[in-house]
Order: sequence, then structure tokens, then C-alpha cells
Amino acid sequence: MKENMYKILDILAREIGNPMSINEIKNKIECIYGSADYKNIHMSIHEMEKSNLITIEKIGKSSIASPNFDNPLLIDNLAQVELINKVQFLEKRKDWQILFLQINSYLREFSIIRSILIINPETNAKLNRIEFLILLRKEENKEEFKDIRSNMELLQRVHNIRIDYLMLDETSFENLMRYEDANPIKEVMSDKIAIFYPQAFWLMIKNLLDKGIRIKVEEESISLAKISEQDIVFNLARFGYKEMGTKITQGKAIGIEYLVTSILVKKDNVRRLEAIPIILAKNKEKINYSLLVFLVTKFKMIRQLYNILKVLDEITPTEEVKQIMREITGAVKQKVKTDQQVIELSLKDMEKKMRLYDVIE
Repeated sequence: MKENMYKILDILAREIGNPMSINEIKNKIECIYGSADYKNIHMSIHEMEKSNLITIEKIGKSSIASPNFDNPLLIDNLAQVELINKVQFLEKRKDWQILFLQINSYLREFSIIRSILIINPETNAKLNRIEFLILLRKEENKEEFKDIRSNMELLQRVHNIRIDYLMLDETSFENLMRYEDANPIKEVMSDKIAIFYPQAFWLMIKNLLDKGIRIKVEEESISLAKISEQDIVFNLARFGYKEMGTKITQGKAIGIEYLVTSILVKKDNVRRLEAIPIILAKNKEKINYSLLVFLVTKFKMIRQLYNILKVLDEITPTEEVKQIMREITGAVKQKVKTDQQVIELSLKDMEKKMRLYDVIE
């Protein structure tokens, strides 16, 4: 693959759902790779248009480029970009090459896995940690779930590196990409490498586009500790919790998983913890517990979440909450000695609150 073609496809892949002008592509290439010549970029883009890898639409004076998913060869070219990125990433980290080889060896036999991405690879590598997004098929196989977790925990111990991972099936992935709310999955596209079955990953993206789902990539990760008071109040109201005496003004729509984790991380309003069981109970169909557990584990708030789920399970029990509690019990026990100031919610007070907010009668 020619260098300019690789860079252009890489930028368009990072900005999927955000058609870009040739000048914007040139600026992005310059930002990521250090230099870019407009004339050469312009020429390469028009060559790619002739080979039907991209489409160009004239809007005003600008030429807007987008990947052409109607071309069957685009998927293979995007997969090739992922492989180049993987090789370049590992060439700088020879001590991780065995880890990635073992990931391929340990996980290739699991039929439930469609693809695996590493998230924010460069940033996390500097912190000696890895984040994986493991995309699964629709079929549920609890034994394979357990075995995948066991393998990831083994790799973490053997290589003395922190590994955070999130497993999502196709439906969950589609829903999170579909939602207008800001969420971590929409942020993934701008800084990831598909290290395992990259063709399968891009076929999933193509299927979303074929369904008419508008993919809107979030370019910047949200800092959960810095979400404004206005945004927290606004989103609590969106999910059915209006604080008494608080003025609600328009804010940025963020996903419920982000909102819950932000409340836990900020620790500046203990009483606001009471909102969490209420919005979880009122948004059963929208909450993705796998994503929520991934976030609170990442920010070391797993014990706090467990205690909240315990109260929720006492008042409005569901099989899903029970299952999540079973899955995180081991992690909670490991955190007993390290977590500080874990606040217990009063069951009696929460029952009153839930009646107030029409969660229970």
C-alpha cells in the first residue's frame, strides 16, 4: 500500500461518519504524522476516487471525501491499515510482541469472538496498561465468557501489566454506536487498532452503515472528573432523577454509564449517590452493565458500585443485576484492603426515595 493511500485511509477510518475536506485530511495527516504536502494528498485522493475506494462530493468550494463501502475491496484495504498500525505499534515495544502473540494463540479458538481492538494504544502504553474491546457474536456461551476472562487475567499476571477489557456483543455495540449520547464506544474509533480479525470489525461498521445508522465519532475522550455540574444535573433529569430545588439547563448528553461513573469518581456530593439506584432502575433497557463495570473498574470504584447494586437488588431485584454482582464478587473481595471510604446507602432511605420517584409503589 502506498504511503499516502495508507495515511488517507487511516485518517478517514479515525473520522468515520465525519466526511472531511481534502484540506482537513491534509491537516490531520500533518498533525498525526508530522508533515503533509497538499499537492500530493490531493493527487492521491483523486487516484483513490478513480479506484472507487473513496467518494468525493462537492459542497460549496470544498471537496468532501468519504470511504466507499460499496467497494468490496475497501474492507480489505482498511484491514491492511489496521495491520500496518499494529506492526508499527509493536515495533516500538518489542517486550509486548510476545504478549500479542499469546493473545492470538489463547483467543483464536473462541468462536464467540468477532474482533479485538486495543484502545488509545500509545497513551495507555506509556502507563504500562492496555485496554481491549472484545467484540462478540450474538450467541451467548457462558463457558467461553469465563474462559476468556481467565485468559486475560493470566496474561495480566504473567506480563505484569494492567489489562482492562470490555466484552460487547454485536447488539450492544450497535446500540452504543446508535445512541446520540456521548459514550466510550463512540470515542474508540478515533484512536484504536483492530489487532484481531480486522476485516470482521470493518464488516460490523459496514453493517451499521447499511442499516442507516449514523456513526458520529467522539474525537475527544470525556474526563469524568471534569464533567460540569450543569451536565450532571441535566443528564440526571434526562434519566428520570430531578433534584429538588436545582435548576435544569441544557447540557451535553452523556451516556448513563458515563454519568454513573462520573458521580462515583467526583465524590463531591455524597447524597447524589442515591440517584444512581434510581436511574439504574428507571433505565433498565438502556443501561449496559458490561460497559459500566468496565468504567468503574478502570477508575477503581468497583466496591462502591457493588454496594449500590446490592441495595438495588434488595429493592427491585432483576436477574441481570444478580448476574453482574456474581461476576464482580471476586474483584470486590480483592479491593477490600485497598479501597477507602466506601459509602453504604441506607436501604430504608433508598426505599423512600424510590417511592418518591415512582420506581416502586
